[in-house]
Amino acid sequence: MIYKVNIITSYNELYEVDFKRYEYPNLMELIIDNGFDDIGECLGRGLCGTCHVKIMSGAMEDTLDKTEKLTLKKTYNIDTNSRLACQIMLNEKINNMTFKIINDNT
Repeated sequence: MIYKVNIITSYNELYEVDFKRYEYPNLMELIIDNGFDDIGECLGRGLCGTCHVKIMSGAMEDTLDKTEKLTLKKTYNIDTNSRLACQIMLNEKINNMTFKIINDNT
C-alpha cells in the first residue's frame, strides 16, 4: 500500500511524498533521501536535535521516549507538537500528516 506525507522544508516549500510502509527506517531518512534538507547529524540516534520537526497537521499517538524528550529540551523553537524525525517511523500512522522541518532560524 502507498501512503503519503507532506513535508514543509526550512525554506517553507511544501512537498507531498509517497512512501511504502517501512520503506525507510524513519521520517528523517525519507527527508534526507529526497534532498529536502540536510538534517540528522547524529545519524538517527535522537541525540542532536538537528532533525527537529513540528507536526502541522494530524496527531501522533506514539509517546516520546526518554532520549527524545531530553534532546528536545535542548532544542530551539520547541512546542507541544515538536518531534525528532529520526524517531518517527514510516507507517500508516503518519499517512496524510504534515511535518515542518525546524532549524535555528525557523
